[in-house]
Amino acid sequence: MRVIVVGTRGSLLALTQTRWAVERLKENWPETEFKIKTIQTKGDRGADPREQNIFVGELEEALRRGEIDIAVHSLKDLPTTQPEGLVIAGVPRRVDPRDVFIGRNSVARMADLPKGARIGTSSVRRRAQLLAWRDDLEIVPLRGNVDTRLKRLVSDDLDGIILAAAGLLRLEMRNRIGEFVDPEILLPAPGQGALALEVREGDDMADELAYSLNHAPTRARVLAERGFLHGLGAGCLAPVGALAQIEDDVLVLDAGVLSLDGQTLIRGEIEGDPEEAWELGLELARDVLEAGGREVLTEAAGN
Repeated sequence: MRVIVVGTRGSLLALTQTRWAVERLKENWPETEFKIKTIQTKGDRGADPREQNIFVGELEEALRRGEIDIAVHSLKDLPTTQPEGLVIAGVPRRVDPRDVFIGRNSVARMADLPKGARIGTSSVRRRAQLLAWRDDLEIVPLRGNVDTRLKRLVSDDLDGIILAAAGLLRLEMRNRIGEFVDPEILLPAPGQGALALEVREGDDMADELAYSLNHAPTRARVLAERGFLHGLGAGCLAPVGALAQIEDDVLVLDAGVLSLDGQTLIRGEIEGDPEEAWELGLELARDVLEAGGREVLTEAAGN
């Protein structure tokens, strides 16, 4: 019997996500043996976070070499151009894609933040949107895993921090969440809250296993969001937000780009058939670029 090796990064969140996926695979394929293999990526070794692909490259190389059969990624970390010979076979049901606010002391919600409040985040997307919402905020760089960021809320004397809801929910830390931030204030990163199960093209068994976890509505939503990102010609580190929903069998994509200082926001919305999710994302990207988004992204890339 073939043992299916599932590859993952070694962080607590990555392992938790992968163990969840493997448990679901075991439920669907009880006669198959699965093994989890941890692979250290450039991102885990402290690579410059402004580089692209730092959390997925080593996993994809392990897939190509046959060291693993399925790679489990946080989908928002994946470039929008798929490497030759690899395919995303399954996109499981998405966890809440929103960002969350975690405050300190009496600051329970973002509306409670005092003038000049110190907010921790290293995401240019979050920084730009926070400054667009309130230009008096002081944005403090904040990196590390979830536990490290939570500790720095106190050690760095911050009034609050912004994290992805999905990580806290998967780690069963919902009690730490002060507020789920309205996407009108913070549009999530494209693909945030979703996982991707990647396999080698032509590996029919691994493909079938991974596809058994595929959730079609989630896949359509993230395809639209990633189509928007791809159409902009922007990477996962650009000041870009996107959120797709499916309502009454209609996909609605809300997305936009921001200047780094939050002073300029080019945002749009499009709706259509979920089967045309990628094309809808590309079309909205063209509209946003023509409305001034191209200049915003060019300026952001130069900083």
